Amino acid sequence: MPPVYRPKLWHLAAIVLIAIFDLGVLYMVLSPRVSEDYRAYYITRTASCFPRLISGFYPLGEPLSFVPGSHNGYDLDTTRWCGFKPTSSTGIRSFGDYGVLKLKFPDPGEDLLLTFTGWVNSDKPRQVEVLVNGDRVGTLNFTGYPRVNGKIIVPATVVAAGKGEMEIRFNVPRTGPPGTNGEPVNLELRMESLRLVPLSEAPPGMLGAKKAESPPPFPRSRRGS
Repeated sequence: MPPVYRPKLWHLAAIVLIAIFDLGVLYMVLSPRVSEDYRAYYITRTASCFPRLISGFYPLGEPLSFVPGSHNGYDLDTTRWCGFKPTSSTGIRSFGDYGVLKLKFPDPGEDLLLTFTGWVNSDKPRQVEVLVNGDRVGTLNFTGYPRVNGKIIVPATVVAAGKGEMEIRFNVPRTGPPGTNGEPVNLELRMESLRLVPLSEAPPGMLGAKKAESPPPFPRSRRGS
């Protein structure tokens, strides 16, 4: 007669523990408990970038430069949150469907004037939608490669909604079908500088229509810390 295997009690206990462990792993795989940012980027693929850990510090009213060594206002990399590559001699470049900056500063309790300098890698007219704290505040109209100096007024109610934090999102259009890697081709927005200033403190000549136009050069000021 073939030998009969009679498992001992601890053998059965070990098998039960392994089965419980496997079921636990399977549950975590099927229902992962992760942050919303992680879920959006790695699981549902509803986000095209993974956020950076930043302080968001921004001295309100100072020019914010994305070109290293420009000595033109505040240029520490504290606001580039998601969808923009590191600073370079041409500014910060977007990738994916959008780029987001996050700025933290005391709410002045009034409208803010947003000025910017940027350009795109396209010889055709393109539009970039601008959202602040989830509300659409304007559209940047690029006619091609030329640099655009523009301004947008951000209402006080939109500023207050952020409770001391402002999320500026630039939605860029897709300009081509997916390539061999399955990723679509997006417009590349290059931001060189940006500035937020209370409307009551805006320098003369900077006020006017919300459409893109040329503001006076940013004044030189000390670097932030």
